[in-house]
Amino acid sequence: MSAIPSGATWVRLPRLLGDVAMQLPVLRALRRLQETPLVVWGPAAMVGLVEGTDLADAVLPDEGKPGPGQMASILKRHRAARSVHFPKSLRPAFGAFLARVPERIGPSDGLGRLLNTHAAPFRGAPGHFLDRYAHALASRWPELGRLPWAGFKPGARIERPARPYLCLVPGAGTPAKIWEASHFRALAAMAEAKGLLIVALGSAPERELGAFVAGSSGLNLCGSTSLPEAAAWLAGAAGALGNDSGLCHLAAACGTSVLTLFGATDPLASAPYGPRAQFLRREGVPCSPCMAKVCVVDGHPCLSGLSPETVWSRLEPMLEADTCAS
Repeated sequence: MSAIPSGATWVRLPRLLGDVAMQLPVLRALRRLQETPLVVWGPAAMVGLVEGTDLADAVLPDEGKPGPGQMASILKRHRAARSVHFPKSLRPAFGAFLARVPERIGPSDGLGRLLNTHAAPFRGAPGHFLDRYAHALASRWPELGRLPWAGFKPGARIERPARPYLCLVPGAGTPAKIWEASHFRALAAMAEAKGLLIVALGSAPERELGAFVAGSSGLNLCGSTSLPEAAAWLAGAAGALGNDSGLCHLAAACGTSVLTLFGATDPLASAPYGPRAQFLRREGVPCSPCMAKVCVVDGHPCLSGLSPETVWSRLEPMLEADTCAS
């Protein structure tokens, strides 16, 4: 682990991968400013994603779940110049306040307006999450403008297959976000017919799902990779397809051609951000987006109504365009 510089900008990462991936553009924007070194801290798995990349000068993974007092002690010890924090929890803002960090940048919701020196609304604010981050950062750096694409380069090395492959992400954080496994398998067969190897990515609880989607001729890596390794697989893929999930956000951050399926959630607020990222949702479904964790409508119409043929007709041109561009 690299030495922690004093007088740095400290950026607190949240605990969910999707939120972290959407905040990689914040790191890229701060890196371009080059005012102070960047220290990235937070949950160990999330901090490990940026360790060894050009988005951080130093990282500090949590030991356990630190409270505001512990956070304040760390920030004081290293004489942090500023704290940038967008997690849903107020603990980082409170810790920076207790440490009397000179500049504290984050949401103005609730106590945030009292704890932060520079802030803007987040919850309930209009626009994409990245626009909301940008508004808070602009209260300190008015010249910043729109956040840049992350241009994330994973630090892990993997042994990639010799043939082009398509990453499928069949899982998600909540059941209402998930496209049917049989639809994923049917689309995988279409991709295989075009010569693509199927690589299923996800968490350990999704191993069985990944095995079904990958089939007998694909690779099921669900639960078998670290986050940096999963990012490396995504970065080297011909393309990716998945539900509204952290891995699809990560694929977009890497610049991969990724198609994300939306149903219960709102792509206008949280679509993956990248030069080759697109989303697909079924139009004319009155209950979508409902933001529910579990669908209460018979048949889950917002996602089940997206046929494998419809999704493949949108994905295939993206893969062909990426092949031509490379």
